[in-house]
Amino acid sequence: MTDSEGLSRRGFLQATGGAAAAMSLAGCIGGDDGGDNGGSQTPQKGGRLNFVNSTMDGFDPVASDGTASGRIITQVFDPLVHYPAGTVEVESLLAENYETSDDNTVYTFTLKDATFHNGDPVTAKDVVYSFERVAGSPHSVRSDFILSSIGVTHETDSDGNYEPGTLGVKAVDEKTVEVTLEQPFHSTLEVLAYAAFAIVPQGIVGSLEEEGTSDEPSDQYTEFTETNPIGAGPFKFDHWNKQEEAEVVRYEDYHGQTAYVDGVHWAVIEDDSAMLNYAMEGNADIFNIPTSEFDPGGVSVDNTDDKKRETGTYKHTNGEEFDYLKVPEVATRYIAFNVSNVPKPVRQAIAYLFNTESYVKQVYKNRRIPAYHLTPSLVYPGGPDAADTHVQENYPYSPGKNDAEGAKKVMEEAGYGENNRYQLDFTHYQSKEFSDLAKNLQQRAGQAYIDISAQAADFQTLQQRGENGTNELYSLGWIADWPRPDNFLKLLYPPNTHTGDPAAYTYLDWGRDSTTEASEKAANAFEKIQNNLGPSDKERKTREEAYIQMEEANWEDAVLIPTNAIATEYFSYQNVHIEDKFGGMGVSRSMYNTIWKEQE
Repeated sequence: MTDSEGLSRRGFLQATGGAAAAMSLAGCIGGDDGGDNGGSQTPQKGGRLNFVNSTMDGFDPVASDGTASGRIITQVFDPLVHYPAGTVEVESLLAENYETSDDNTVYTFTLKDATFHNGDPVTAKDVVYSFERVAGSPHSVRSDFILSSIGVTHETDSDGNYEPGTLGVKAVDEKTVEVTLEQPFHSTLEVLAYAAFAIVPQGIVGSLEEEGTSDEPSDQYTEFTETNPIGAGPFKFDHWNKQEEAEVVRYEDYHGQTAYVDGVHWAVIEDDSAMLNYAMEGNADIFNIPTSEFDPGGVSVDNTDDKKRETGTYKHTNGEEFDYLKVPEVATRYIAFNVSNVPKPVRQAIAYLFNTESYVKQVYKNRRIPAYHLTPSLVYPGGPDAADTHVQENYPYSPGKNDAEGAKKVMEEAGYGENNRYQLDFTHYQSKEFSDLAKNLQQRAGQAYIDISAQAADFQTLQQRGENGTNELYSLGWIADWPRPDNFLKLLYPPNTHTGDPAAYTYLDWGRDSTTEASEKAANAFEKIQNNLGPSDKERKTREEAYIQMEEANWEDAVLIPTNAIATEYFSYQNVHIEDKFGGMGVSRSMYNTIWKEQE
């Protein structure tokens, strides 16, 4: 997925619990500690919850990869499992329980008694139909999730394309569905929590052939994705006026916690100033404040929990006080080099010069989180504290400093100096934060004999330059498809970095022209991960060791430098109560049925 700030989300490659032993998903996988950022009162029903949203592109779960549409899809459609309130722990949703085979390749799910918004019961055949759409719909943008990432068994034609009807998903009876994998995969449930796996009524858009094409969708498909999306979520779709608004209303027969509010409304407002004015006039209940209008001194943090979420209050410049929630997300921004075009001493010098702490403070007013790993600290082996310790003990480029002397030394040792300066092109995404980053690097790099020319480009141009191999230094980011290091570190697997390859995730050309000790280390570590994909403790420990080896290999060759980890802040009026705090998978994965408003 690409968003307005140029981050990319693409698919690639915990189940826990004893084999063949049925158990509650909520009990065996874990949940959130809950919490209410607005006090501990008895929830009241009624009222409408109001948000601001970006432009939406439709509401078919298999076709959407944007957060704007995702916010609504999450309210209308339920998968078998989900991330409660967007936290990183998977819990049951439409699945009552599950069991696995002895070899962890067969998952058998038992469904809850639930109904779709049209009154029809949710059955195993609906699951088969929905998963078939993920794999084979002409509108699906997540077929690799089910065919490659989880690796559900299937057949392909002579061109390697999926053969419809061959997917290893079977309705055993009305309430039991069986999913067969080619090999064990430790994050099966996490991937199944993705919105693309939401369950829709069997035949809602006809057969795969009857859906039309991505360029020419059928009328039945267009009706479903734009005017009549039917799911089994806590809210029913009400209406959508493109470029203006969308609204959903409470579904009274929901299988879980019936929504407290009568409905949820999103106004489409792209301009930051217009959005803020809209919120300050009381039209949005939960909203964001642009950095240009944000006063760090207005924040008062009362509590920080074990997920590093901060709660408290925010006093705006107009004197009004709001509830405040800051949530670290499983997402990382970075700058990266094409190593075929930029020598290692230059890359290392930039690593010495870049200070993630000062960048976060100066550009973001400390609204983001400093980062040294591509893997976000929330999913780093051992958690945020272990990530910090690893940096302090092992990061080779003076963490927390703008080390001009270290940068000069590595450049001088390579033969650079005032009479032999290096010219470096930096192509960055079009936004103020990346422009500020370019200025920051330009000012500092000159001290180490590096002259940086910066060019802003839209995402398509930046991506084309990456694919063509013409980038030198560029900026991008990655939002988790599922919250595990594998989903990030595939970006550092050298064969996945080769420009011109349609399957490339980054444009590093690492190890392409000539291998290095670090690129071989990264390749071997990722292959070790791929050979230990199962859910056993032994395999998990092997993967965790390999994760750290990949991070250290990246540090050695300085091919990708994290700039910050994303954190999202939510500001809300004090009559709004968030019973379950949002989590690291983001608000687009968060259901709003447990948010309530005080009624007069």
